Amino acid sequence: MIKVLIVDDEPKLREGLRSLIPWEEEGYTVVATAANGFEALEKYNTFAPKLVVADIRMPGMDGLELITELRRQNAKCHVLILSGYADFEYAKRAISNRIDGYLLKPVDEDELISYLREMRVTIGQEDMLSVLQNVVEENTREVWLRGLLQPGPGDISPTEAADKLKLQGSSEVVLLRLLNSGKGEEGKEERVRSELERHWQPEEAEFFSLPPYAGLLLKAPLKDAAARTALWQELNRVISREGLDFYAASGGAAAGPERIAGSFAAAKGLLEQAFFGRREILSGGFMEHWAEAAVEPADEQGETGERDEEMELLLAVETGSTEILQPLVKQIIGKLVEARHDEAYIKDNLIRMISSTIARLEAANPEVRALISGNVSPASEVYNSFYLMDIHEMVTDYLEHLAGQLNSGGRGDEIKRITDLIQRRYNENLKLGMLAQIFNYNSAYLGKMFKNQIGEHFNTYLDKVRIEKAKQFLAQGMKVYEVAERVGYMNADYFNAKFRKYVGVSPSAFRKEQ
Repeated sequence: MIKVLIVDDEPKLREGLRSLIPWEEEGYTVVATAANGFEALEKYNTFAPKLVVADIRMPGMDGLELITELRRQNAKCHVLILSGYADFEYAKRAISNRIDGYLLKPVDEDELISYLREMRVTIGQEDMLSVLQNVVEENTREVWLRGLLQPGPGDISPTEAADKLKLQGSSEVVLLRLLNSGKGEEGKEERVRSELERHWQPEEAEFFSLPPYAGLLLKAPLKDAAARTALWQELNRVISREGLDFYAASGGAAAGPERIAGSFAAAKGLLEQAFFGRREILSGGFMEHWAEAAVEPADEQGETGERDEEMELLLAVETGSTEILQPLVKQIIGKLVEARHDEAYIKDNLIRMISSTIARLEAANPEVRALISGNVSPASEVYNSFYLMDIHEMVTDYLEHLAGQLNSGGRGDEIKRITDLIQRRYNENLKLGMLAQIFNYNSAYLGKMFKNQIGEHFNTYLDKVRIEKAKQFLAQGMKVYEVAERVGYMNADYFNAKFRKYVGVSPSAFRKEQ
């Protein structure tokens, strides 16, 4: 429907025109009425009608003054003038302001409808021409932008493209990728792209779309970190209205047109690593943050060695050592990043690690199954997360909560927790150094504490628990090599030697005596 604004100081005439003319049948709709020119200007700016039907004589601002002001504002509307005076001078002045018709009062309904039908054809042609012009201009603009961002053989040169887009001096590319968290979001993305294009004025920036990316070619580079933060916040205000997340990166200032492609490439490179970075900034991933976490801490002798982080993670949860979980999870992630694994692999690996920890907790302590089932796994949140830093926090929070619930009765002293752990985990590769790491002790000091309180060295106590368990399995008729593996000795000969040391006979002889 073509929108119409009726302007007349006589209320009866305004309402008469609104009700007597079959506007909708003719393809029109009356969106507003006004009593004078000042009110009409306000209504015009609010409703943007394509047709204004105005009385020529009104108090304050008359019809001719209204038309003059509309043309001064470059308003692209059609105008029909109504007058109770057959005054040629009024007609001449109205015609000079490019009106579409001049009707005498009382208005002849058929004459007005005839005007409306003629203008409907004209307005339809104008709309079609406008669409075609916009398409041509957009295609031309895309050619110019491509000549700057991704120049290729046969494209317009960067200098020519910059002239066409009125770029002067330095500029900068800001690239972003809308993050689609599920199906049916295509409409949201399209609305965001349209809003971004409207949000920045051409003199400030050129919006472009190069799927899967969108971006801004800023006509003045960002000055500092505060400017980058402010731009991110502005982007977030626009995009968050549709409930979407996004990555954004700035490619750095380009001193001239020929350097804009370099700014685009730099922003693209940063954007491809945005998963490793953090939100609320115009940048990509910062791999060095995770690389630092991957460094093995030195032991008491200043040497580093291979650690079984997943085993440490299990023991930390089981013993309620929550303070070590955050750095331990970070180190595990850091090693995955250092090995250049991609987003999908890292997510899969972390979910596998959580599942493995839960399974091993339940295997050694079946009564905790009900407790664990009450803690929903963060797997879904991890897979749907866009930032590794958020995933680190999710996994840590989940494990800390689980550790707290498993040890809700209080931790007790460290040595008691260690002996309880040995009773449950005698078949694991338990080491004093690993436990010292978990409890944040010097390994030698923890060993001395253990000896003073238990009366035996850590390894001796562990061996004795294993041998006692082995005696039970042998009494059940299990084969020697099976028992060796069952109690944590991977080498059968080593198991034989340990068994003789503490029992006085070989495992085979012991089994025969049962």
